[in-house]
Amino acid sequence: MNRPLLLLTAVLAVGSGQQEDCKTAPAGWPKRPPQCCDLPFPLEGMKREFGSCIRQIGNRQSSAVPTAQAVRDARLCIEECVYKGLGFMEEHNLNKDQLLEQLKKGVAGKKDWEKPMEDAVKSCHETITKRETPQEGACQDSAHEFTHCVMRQLFLSCPASEWNNNDECNLVKNRMQACPNIPPPPPPPPQGFRGQGPPQPQ
Repeated sequence: MNRPLLLLTAVLAVGSGQQEDCKTAPAGWPKRPPQCCDLPFPLEGMKREFGSCIRQIGNRQSSAVPTAQAVRDARLCIEECVYKGLGFMEEHNLNKDQLLEQLKKGVAGKKDWEKPMEDAVKSCHETITKRETPQEGACQDSAHEFTHCVMRQLFLSCPASEWNNNDECNLVKNRMQACPNIPPPPPPPPQGFRGQGPPQPQ
């Protein structure tokens, strides 16, 4: 396996830290990520930039098997690379106006998503900018945390017209509401990608 693909697999396998009472998967937790809501985020342009940044960051790694810290650093640097490449960040600061403009364009013509997207961008930008300054590292975590925040908010405010109303999806949604660090289920992997099993609360 080439180094960028190995890094991508490791990055996708890393889960967010959970609160103590959110570490154990509840009864009935799906073994495979259910497809509950077709989120309009990340944008297609972000996905393309992600591929470019994976190759760029992955080729910098000095170790054939990345350490946990190296994976975290790479994850933050990849997302920062994406945001800077699209003009969503200036230095280490999120560009609210550019984010709002481009993400609203991403849901143009999708009336049910317009307000959830605008609300998510404004709320998540405020949350990120008001928090304490993160620890210094190879890259800041602002882009990563913004992505996590927006995806959660869009999933939790998924319009009824887009929501797959079944037991698995409702269980995941209820769990996410109780545990703020749990991300929404990931979309299906690209065709031909052979990754590991779906992340679960740990």
